[in-house]
Amino acid sequence: MERMKTVVVGCGGMSRTWVQEALAAERIDLVGLVDLEAERARAMADSFGIDQGACFRSLGEAVRATGADAVFDVTVPAAHAAVTLEALELGCHVLGEKPMSDSLENGRRMVDAAQAAGRVYAVTQTRRALPGVLSVEAFLREGGLGEVAELHSDFYLGCHFGGFREEMEHPLVLDMAIHTFDNARQISGREPVTVYAESWNPAHSWYRGDASAVAVFEMTGGLRYTYRGSWCNEGNHTSWAGDWRVAGSRGSLAWDGADAMEAQRLAADPGEGFHRELETIDVPRVTLEHEGHAHLIRQFAEHVCSGGRTPLACPAADNLPSLAMVLAAVESLRTGNRVPVRW
Repeated sequence: MERMKTVVVGCGGMSRTWVQEALAAERIDLVGLVDLEAERARAMADSFGIDQGACFRSLGEAVRATGADAVFDVTVPAAHAAVTLEALELGCHVLGEKPMSDSLENGRRMVDAAQAAGRVYAVTQTRRALPGVLSVEAFLREGGLGEVAELHSDFYLGCHFGGFREEMEHPLVLDMAIHTFDNARQISGREPVTVYAESWNPAHSWYRGDASAVAVFEMTGGLRYTYRGSWCNEGNHTSWAGDWRVAGSRGSLAWDGADAMEAQRLAADPGEGFHRELETIDVPRVTLEHEGHAHLIRQFAEHVCSGGRTPLACPAADNLPSLAMVLAAVESLRTGNRVPVRW
């Protein structure tokens, strides 16, 4: 396949990025826009100079009319299962927005359906495609800090979204934390075992549900991962990727989620003092031509067009543990108990 004929389903605000990148990608032909509200699809088409004939109200109609090879699912999480299952039944490959689903049961159904259909199904965990994340991951894999023992992340932003997020019960954990949880798996190479979490809503919060949370995960091999975050934090914002600290048997690394990264480890002769001698070391940087959605959308198209011969950053089956981390954290928030993470 030289180029992948693609339909975008869901024409809300998030889909602008998807449409923009689909139009810019060399191996994608954007052949359809689908939304239950026809006017939204038409408005999206107008804003990008796309012919109105490419607008549809149903996925089935769009795929049959265009002969689409792939579907980009940019609908709300509650609709992901229905859209993905229909797309697979129609013979299409699927790239979906995170979170992959609103339940583990649906997530498993979607993964199983893709395997049964022989189609590619992947999720856009966009933080997997950041140079900093990939640099930390590679450095740790090569033993840069010895055996990794602890991983800590902070996420603090003041986000005035309006709309559904400000009405959710657990907006930070349910809608955003999956990015950070997923990066914890990616960076450490470990899988979740248990979680204990607490959440609250500060008096100044403009969210109905709890906008602040903390969580402690036990990961395989005994590693501990801690998460602290808030979506109603005004001032001293972290990056969207968060602030990170990694502690290993030979040293530690700090990364601000953007450009600043510093690693220190024990010197060759650390001595016997109260504080042992350390050396600052350079972390080799990974570079990418594109990042986030731009990288993952192009990578998906290349993977499909090559018949699966090129890498895929986030196949849906590998996203199930990250979804399980979110849902187990929410269960812990509701019950006050330490909860096993199962997927």
